[in-house]
Amino acid sequence: MKREQLEKYLNKKVKIHLSDGDKIEGYLRKTGEDDFKNNLNLYIPKNYYFLTDETLNCISYLFRVSYVVKIL
Repeated sequence: MKREQLEKYLNKKVKIHLSDGDKIEGYLRKTGEDDFKNNLNLYIPKNYYFLTDETLNCISYLFRVSYVVKIL
């Protein structure tokens, strides 16, 4: 998957299939967003993605676009 394709889904609820076989569901977010200035683990790394719940609590580990096999 390409970065442009994945970023169409930013801030939307998605189900993602990763290359390691994991299937995770939540709201797609990107590191470095202002919403996460108080959490340096989610703010400083560049070009990583993760999923949150409705209240912006991180519910997945960080992953790169190259880890994404399929997005629904």
